[in-house]
Amino acid sequence: MFRQIVRSPFVASATRSANVSRRAFHASRFAKEHYLDATPEVFEKQVLNASDPNKLVLVDFYADWCGPCKTLTPLLKRMTSDVSETDGKKVDLVTVDTDTQAELAQKYDIRALPTVTAFKGGKPLGHFVGAIPPPELSKALKTWVAAAPPS
Repeated sequence: MFRQIVRSPFVASATRSANVSRRAFHASRFAKEHYLDATPEVFEKQVLNASDPNKLVLVDFYADWCGPCKTLTPLLKRMTSDVSETDGKKVDLVTVDTDTQAELAQKYDIRALPTVTAFKGGKPLGHFVGAIPPPELSKALKTWVAAAPPS
């Protein structure tokens, strides 16, 4: 009933080459930014003085030696890049290494790692501590995306 199509290596290679040449880059209006290992200058520009006061910025306070941080950061990168997780809104991610940027950690009273703080309009909106499961992270992200900036 079903026929299996067998291609020679030459045909498969030619097909792959043709497909590659047709690929194009696509820029979406839902573009997000990831600022990894932010300095105080980057933090001030991207978080405190964000150009759009309604844009959600997640700040991931972490350390290289922190095991849960190594689990959470890739999850945050994936979720902030996924339009379905952010209800079509732009969400930026800023990571801050608390070992090299101790002043920022102290300013925001970071006592445990990982700590993720949500900012809108340059002001903290909410936070959580620890590597939370993906469903809880998704729920928090959607709540913060929908929230109005703090006054």
